[in-house]
Amino acid sequence: MKTIPRIAGIAVFCFLGCFFMFRLFRDGFFSLGLFVGAAVCFVTVALARKSLTPWRWLAASLVMALLFTVYPIFYTVYLSFTNMSGGHLLTRSQAVRRLSQEMYSPEGGFSGAWTAYRKGGGFLLLLDRDGELSTVTPGRLPTPVAGTLPGAAPPEEIDGYVKMTRAETLQSLQALGNVQFGKPPELIKIISLTEVAVRLPAYRYDDKADAFTDNRSGEVFLPRRGTYTSASGRTLSPGFMVGIGWDNYARFLGNSGYLKPVFQIFIWNIAFSLLSVLASFALGLLIALLFEDLKYKRLIRSLLIIPYPIPVLVSIMVWRALLNENMGLVTTVLSGLFGFSPRFFTNVAATRLALIIINVYLSYPYFYVLASGALKSIPGDLFEAAAIDGASPFTVVRKIVLPLVMRILAPLVIASFCFNFNNFTLVWGFNAGLPAMADTAVPMGYTDLLISFIYRLGFSSSNAADYGFSAAITVLLFILVALMVFFQTLNTKAMKETR
Repeated sequence: MKTIPRIAGIAVFCFLGCFFMFRLFRDGFFSLGLFVGAAVCFVTVALARKSLTPWRWLAASLVMALLFTVYPIFYTVYLSFTNMSGGHLLTRSQAVRRLSQEMYSPEGGFSGAWTAYRKGGGFLLLLDRDGELSTVTPGRLPTPVAGTLPGAAPPEEIDGYVKMTRAETLQSLQALGNVQFGKPPELIKIISLTEVAVRLPAYRYDDKADAFTDNRSGEVFLPRRGTYTSASGRTLSPGFMVGIGWDNYARFLGNSGYLKPVFQIFIWNIAFSLLSVLASFALGLLIALLFEDLKYKRLIRSLLIIPYPIPVLVSIMVWRALLNENMGLVTTVLSGLFGFSPRFFTNVAATRLALIIINVYLSYPYFYVLASGALKSIPGDLFEAAAIDGASPFTVVRKIVLPLVMRILAPLVIASFCFNFNNFTLVWGFNAGLPAMADTAVPMGYTDLLISFIYRLGFSSSNAADYGFSAAITVLLFILVALMVFFQTLNTKAMKETR
């Protein structure tokens, strides 16, 4: 008896999964449809076969990992080979549907005043064109109204439809605007509170030729790199996504307007990550060594890790206020002491220094906690032996503490470097990557990291967002960071000893 409900459940799951998958295929989302299909097949087989019972418990987590971890990586690589941008967000079928719905008002076509009537959920319009009255409902041609005098007030009721008051009309204006009165191809649409007009399809689509014809001018538009384009160069919007090969990569790697400033951003990105990690690690370890044997070390430890639990954005906003060039506490104190203060938001060097200081402030509690735990694992006999040999504190730290601590913390230091390499929140929250660079192909800032530059290019540029180009740079960034981490790991002594 337990078999029948299980089979029924599997059948329902397969039906829903296949329905969703075919809807994705129909709308042109082939990559996501393939991933959904793979997930449905895996879950179905795991539920159907008793030999795969252990996999049933892993099915949900594996599917989530597939759809939310593996698929985004795959989709980013896929986007880097497409023209996806602000004008090419739709699939071909979606763009065709959108363009097929475009309407226009012909010259000399019907236009006039209107009065709305309602019966249940249906609407009727009383049209007045130079005193000639007619009624129209959805799906029917206008019908002249006989026996009415020019200039007479609209009747309160027509064929069971009751006249709507001004307030009712305003409340239902959106619903009325969505109704297509009349019969194709001549549809009557409300275009204002006082006027209606005949609306005709602007374009005619030929499915076999995959071409649009302008019903007004007769121009033919054929697809060209995701945009329907006529022989005269006129284009239709929106366009649709198509594959463009390696064009995005060639556009980036072959344009000095991108490469030169991006190389500067890359150098700053590495310097920012290295200095932040080294300074945070050094400060955290130093505090752990200095305060380990103090009487009130628990209270001190609690105070030192305060920056850690506070939300990052809150801390950044506080630092923005402290470093404000006109009213900030830090700038005011520096001006009072030295007669000047750095321009933390407009000077390149000062802004970069401020970002590193803020990042160290936010990161050192993390390394302090890690270093405190790592120090506990160092045998006390080593320190006693060093004291007997007369080793200086610096020698003890260099010869004993650092090698042993790094054996434990090396993977976490590398992970911290990777995190800071993509520390978008700090850079964008503090100054949005400014000050701005001059003479660049797209907007870039002197304090931009590669990740904030990609965000600016894809989502924050005043021009149309270029997601395919941003995805190509993201893939290159991913490869770059992966290689850096690989060689860091390969050449880290602690990792070699672990292997």
